[in-house]
Amino acid sequence: MKGFESPSQRKTFSAYKSVGAFAPLLAAATLIFRKDRWAGVKTFLRQVFDFRAKPIYYAVALLLPIAIHLIPHYLAPALGFEVANTLFPAEIPVSPIIFAIPYFFLMLLIGGGQEEFGWRGYAQQPLQEKIGIIPASLLIGFVWGLWHLPLWVMPGVGNSTYPFPAFLMMTTSISLVYAWIFNKSGQKLILVILFHAMNNTAAPLIPFLHAQAGKPETAYWVYAGVNVLVGIIFAVLINKETKSKLIK
Repeated sequence: MKGFESPSQRKTFSAYKSVGAFAPLLAAATLIFRKDRWAGVKTFLRQVFDFRAKPIYYAVALLLPIAIHLIPHYLAPALGFEVANTLFPAEIPVSPIIFAIPYFFLMLLIGGGQEEFGWRGYAQQPLQEKIGIIPASLLIGFVWGLWHLPLWVMPGVGNSTYPFPAFLMMTTSISLVYAWIFNKSGQKLILVILFHAMNNTAAPLIPFLHAQAGKPETAYWVYAGVNVLVGIIFAVLINKETKSKLIK
């Protein structure tokens, strides 16, 4: 990929990445506008300001990502795979935990949280009504993962340091957790936005990789495996709750 490593091309790719991060939101808003015009778009965007949900779901959205990252962070070294202590810049004159607070809010706005307007906010409900919660969640997770594929060929982004198949395993399986939080909370979009932002914040705070060219990222497979196990647990919960509703 030497032909794509000039400073101007890196800036171009960075711009594409920034714009592309809002693609799910823009696609959802466009489709809603075509159907219900501006009234539909306003109703859709107001979903994020509906904070009425039980505290337990806020706890799951904010604390489960930390657990999901803590396990591979400590399990990978136990299995012989080296991981970094933190991916936040060492020159920052504050503790990584302190720096993670503003970073979390950045993730809410432009670092992944805004994607949820498209994935769970727009696609989840109609798709799960047609094919069921678990198949819909797996399909959305798979598409969500494939949507990130261009990042693996963009220079200076860092995604190419770890294996894309493992990343795809992660997005497909963790999508079941997103679906559970979304449906169990009464389809509160703010909760999956928080969950997404916290996952993206925990990744550099409690890393399972190095994000450095030339460093093997075998530990990422441990992280992907943890996500698969967590996804299976939540698939069982979804299946159990779905059957319970059918019986009632």
